[in-house]
Amino acid sequence: MNIVFADIDGTFQGMGTPVPEINIKAAKELQKRGDHFVFVTGRGYNLVEPLQKEIDLDCDVIFGNGAGLKEVGKPAVFRNCLSLDTLKRIVPILDEMDILYFIHSDDEVVMKSVENYRGNLADLRESMEFMGEQRHFLMDFKTNYFEETCHHVTDVVEFFEANPERVIVKVELMEASDEKHQILREKLSSADSYVFKSYVKTLEIVNPASTKGAAIQSYMKKYPGATSYGLGDGENDLPMLEVVDISVAVDNATDAVKEKSDRIVASCEDGGVGQFIFEEILANK
Repeated sequence: MNIVFADIDGTFQGMGTPVPEINIKAAKELQKRGDHFVFVTGRGYNLVEPLQKEIDLDCDVIFGNGAGLKEVGKPAVFRNCLSLDTLKRIVPILDEMDILYFIHSDDEVVMKSVENYRGNLADLRESMEFMGEQRHFLMDFKTNYFEETCHHVTDVVEFFEANPERVIVKVELMEASDEKHQILREKLSSADSYVFKSYVKTLEIVNPASTKGAAIQSYMKKYPGATSYGLGDGENDLPMLEVVDISVAVDNATDAVKEKSDRIVASCEDGGVGQFIFEEILANK
């Protein structure tokens, strides 16, 4: 049996672009032949499910960078999430440094009113000038997401104290200043929190035991003898690439990801995931 673990953003689908048709066809053909295709993503499951419905692809999903697992036909399972004590330590640092942040729970994404972050959003848009017109799509999407989708509260810590049944999957932040990114990594990293870059101008904070690599190792215990493949593009994919049998970087991946990979395939936009599955896995069955 072959099991293909694929990151979504920047690997399976580009920002603001349709999923390459070859990626969809390859994943479905893989499943048709008795193998497994698994999404491994930093997204919450609430953002993966609409994609699955859109492309009609029912598959297992490791989400929240390893904090959750949604298997086909089963309810989502959460593990190795952040504690309330960790949140209480992190939030004052973010507030003091005037950082735009939002917290993924098992039920919703929680943040303070967007009005607190208008200056942050303007700075972010300006800092992404190197992305050309794509920066406007990204920031329009993010702003709308913050305004329309997130659950707004006055005090995020008080919210989770009042709702102890909520699972704190991860804290995500966006910051225009690269200098502040480094300071945040130093201030926030500890025995109970792992900080990494997940996308442009974006850092995520998770339980150190909640990584794509740890989640894949747990998943693979059910399939002894299976060959595992991991496809990714960013820093949060490195733990995945370290534990799979064959690691694969799409051509738009960071240099660090390419250096850690056994293979480099076509870019996300060119359907590198699908091409690899058809040419390197299915062609040899």
